[in-house]
Amino acid sequence: MMKFREFLPVRRDNPKQVRRYSEHRDELREDFHKRCGYCGDSDYFRMEYYEVDHFAPKEVLKTIGITDYSNLVYSCRSCNNSKRDKWPTEDEHVHNDGSVGFIDPCNADYDRQFERNADGSVVPQTPLGTWMFYTLNLGNPKHRIVWMLTAIKERLELLKSVDLESLDAEQSRAIIELHRQYMTLEDTLRK
Repeated sequence: MMKFREFLPVRRDNPKQVRRYSEHRDELREDFHKRCGYCGDSDYFRMEYYEVDHFAPKEVLKTIGITDYSNLVYSCRSCNNSKRDKWPTEDEHVHNDGSVGFIDPCNADYDRQFERNADGSVVPQTPLGTWMFYTLNLGNPKHRIVWMLTAIKERLELLKSVDLESLDAEQSRAIIELHRQYMTLEDTLRK
């Protein structure tokens, strides 16, 4: 098993003042390392499908403002649509009861809820993690594919500095195979 994600997102202390919460998208994208706060998917492959989610849904907000940066999450459309207005406690300040509900993705406890298999599949580790796994649909194959694509892309990026002329035939075949895997996964994602 591997860590669920490499970086814990941290919301900035002094975001710009905005009239509409969607105007925070660029700041959130940066604070969340260009990844969905819930599933950890990189937005590199589908940036147009990333949105601003209200962690505590708008429907339960009483004292938290609709543009309050501390309640916003950079989210892929899959997770945002799965989460929607679900908030089992119905109290904007109570995120969960220990087994049902959510943990803010900027809280280190979020990462303790999940791990990943070698293929990038998300595996819940706690009862609350299991509830979030099913509620957010983290078993969706798209999440595994994006994780694998991101891992291969990072490996290919490292190869940019390699003198390809210096590689032997086996190394060249390995690079070609890595590129082939990347293209196959990318085609699968776009279907």
